[in-house]
Amino acid sequence: MEILHYHWGVLLLWIIKLLKVFGIIPGAIAASWLRKLYQRRRQTKAMEGWPSTEATVQSGRVHSEGRRHWAELTYSYFVAEYHAGTYVKNFHKEDDADEFVRQLRDKRLQVHYNQSKPEVSVILDRDLEMIVLMVPQLR
Repeated sequence: MEILHYHWGVLLLWIIKLLKVFGIIPGAIAASWLRKLYQRRRQTKAMEGWPSTEATVQSGRVHSEGRRHWAELTYSYFVAEYHAGTYVKNFHKEDDADEFVRQLRDKRLQVHYNQSKPEVSVILDRDLEMIVLMVPQLR
């Protein structure tokens, strides 16, 4: 089974295993790398020809743990029925994450979805760059 089809719950289990095997600091680094790899893989697949539709950002939250800050967006879109997805972005500063969420709250944006499994979706970073004007580190 491709990593593409894993859900966040399965990914979370892998992260916990990494923390257990490598310890907190190396495990956290490995978990961060795994999440980035997962997100990059999904974006690559979407760019290979997944159809797209319009999604609406339903909510956004900023999470902080020590010096780490991340924004989590929840969006919904319609393909034969309503589906929901989540987009996560890391930031160095909590203020940047807050601004990112503020700028995207209630916005409409493009989402790509797997045609054979429309519940699997991804927002491309390049599509967000068109919407977010002045949030640094959107790479």
